[in-house]
Amino acid sequence: MYQYTFSKEDTDALTEKTKKYSDLLDSFKDVDKKYSSQDNGSLDLEEMTFTKPSDEEIKKQAENNLYDYKETGIKGINDEYDEKQSSIENQISSTLKSGDEKKNETKQLYSSLKQDASNDATKRGLARSSIVINVLDAFDQNMINEYNKINEEISSTVDSLNNQKALLSEQKQNALNSFDITYAVKLSEKIDEINKELLEQEQKVIEYNNEIAQKEAEYEQNRKENALDYADYVAEYGVKELEEIKQNEKYLLAKDYFMSMPKEEALEELESNKIYNAELGSVAFNKLKVILKARED
Repeated sequence: MYQYTFSKEDTDALTEKTKKYSDLLDSFKDVDKKYSSQDNGSLDLEEMTFTKPSDEEIKKQAENNLYDYKETGIKGINDEYDEKQSSIENQISSTLKSGDEKKNETKQLYSSLKQDASNDATKRGLARSSIVINVLDAFDQNMINEYNKINEEISSTVDSLNNQKALLSEQKQNALNSFDITYAVKLSEKIDEINKELLEQEQKVIEYNNEIAQKEAEYEQNRKENALDYADYVAEYGVKELEEIKQNEKYLLAKDYFMSMPKEEALEELESNKIYNAELGSVAFNKLKVILKARED
C-alpha cells in the first residue's frame, strides 16, 4: 500500500497556513471588540490574603523546628552524666562489698589464730593460764583494730566517691544550664528566621495584589474608552452603518488573506468553511467570492 510522506517543506507550508488562518480569526475578533458595546465588567482577579501568625504561634513553630535538637542535646547530657553517676555508685557498692570480705577474712584469720593458741595451751596444760588469756585478748583487740582500719578505709573511699557524685550533679546542672543558653540563642535565631520568611511572603502578597489592582484599573480604563468609542461611532454613523463598517473591515482582512493563496485553493476554502459567511455577512462574502473568481492566476 502506497503511503505518502510529507516533506519538511510541506510541513512548514501547512504550519504557516494554519498560523495565517488563526491570525485571521483573531483579527475578526479584534474587529468585533472594536465595534462592540459589550460591558464585561471587571477582570474579577482574586487577591491573595496574608494572615501573620501570632508571636506565640511563631515561637511554637520555632520550638517544633528545634524539637529534635533540644531532645538530643538534653538526652546526651543526661546520658553522659548518668553513666558517670552509675559508675561511681558501682564503685561504692564494690567498696562496701570488698570491705565486708576483708572483715570476714580478718575474722576468720584471728579465729584460726586464737584456736591454734588455745590448742597449744591445752597441750601444755596452760589452757586457763593468764598468759594464754592475755594472748587471746590481744588477738581480739588486733581484730578490732583491723576492723576499725578497714572501716576507715571504706569510709574514706565512700566519702570520696560521694563527693565525686555531688560534683557530677553540679557539673550536670551546669551543662544543662549552658545548653539552655545555647538553645535560647538558637530559638531566638529561628524566630527571627521565621519572621523574615513571613515578611518576604507578606511582601510578595502585597506586590501581587498591587499588580492586580493596576491590571483592574487599566482594564477599567480601556473598557470606559471602548464604551466611549462605541458611543461616538453610533452617534456619528448609526447602528446599521456601523455594522457595515465592521463587515467591510473584516472583508478587507479576508481579501488580503485569500489573495495570498492560489485561486482554486482560495475559492475552495472560502466556499467550504461556513465561518467566512458568518463573519463577513452575505454581502461581503459574495463580493469576495466574485473577486476571487475574476482573478487570473
